[in-house]
Amino acid sequence: MRTPGATVTAPERTGRPVLAGTLLVATGLADALAAYGMLRSGTFMVLIRGGLYPVDLTAWAWSQLTVGVAVALAGLVAAVTGRRGAATVAIGGALLAIAVDLLLLPYAPIRVLLVAAVDAAAIRLLLRHRRATRPGGMRPTVSGARRSGP
Repeated sequence: MRTPGATVTAPERTGRPVLAGTLLVATGLADALAAYGMLRSGTFMVLIRGGLYPVDLTAWAWSQLTVGVAVALAGLVAAVTGRRGAATVAIGGALLAIAVDLLLLPYAPIRVLLVAAVDAAAIRLLLRHRRATRPGGMRPTVSGARRSGP
């Protein structure tokens, strides 16, 4: 019989973050393929009031390709090993991928928003995994307790 009060809700064994790793592998590959396409396509033409200007995105494409491959590898390692350190590296890579993607927002807005949203979901899953695998376990929760005040 359970008594009301403080109960510890720590699982005995937490599984690997397979969904988060799979999402990161998918977004990393999407970034890498988009970057490869930008490298093969050449320059973008931008129409402004003063005329038509060519914009070369080769450096951004190389950075996106590098970050995409790194995120895919970090997601794969996080999914396979399930280690806390691998999840930390995958979170950092996903944050970097979101930053690089947002810099390319004017050139591929729909793809960038979709990839950034999936990266954010993977980050949330990885943070939950890190919290569940904390060395001290989960924090005790008090059932039935309510906060008083405004």
